[in-house]
Amino acid sequence: MILKNKTTLLCIVILMLSFTNLNAAKKRGAYATKNIIGQSFYLKACSSCHGEGSRGGNMASIREWKELFAKNAFELKDLHTDDEETLLVIEYFNSDEFQIQKVDLLDFLQEFAYDSENIPTCN
Repeated sequence: MILKNKTTLLCIVILMLSFTNLNAAKKRGAYATKNIIGQSFYLKACSSCHGEGSRGGNMASIREWKELFAKNAFELKDLHTDDEETLLVIEYFNSDEFQIQKVDLLDFLQEFAYDSENIPTCN
């Protein structure tokens, strides 16, 4: 009888552990960002033209992104002035919202820069 109770108890414990694993958070992929806030800013302000973050970040190197954001994002603004559709983008770059978000946005873009270690591949 004692052996039967131990076996039953063991089965109950195993079942309980397996059900708790079902509710565990899913693991993020190998190329998921560590900068959720910067990703959110990018998706809201940039992804409609530049695509997903890994593609958008890949447009420049880590150093180039730093230079684009330097001097109140002067070069970044200059790159967006050629098209009439970018008036809203320029307004965003000149806004207080951008001033608050630019550090996280820059970090996010540098995370997926073409010379970073986080470049997704087609394996």
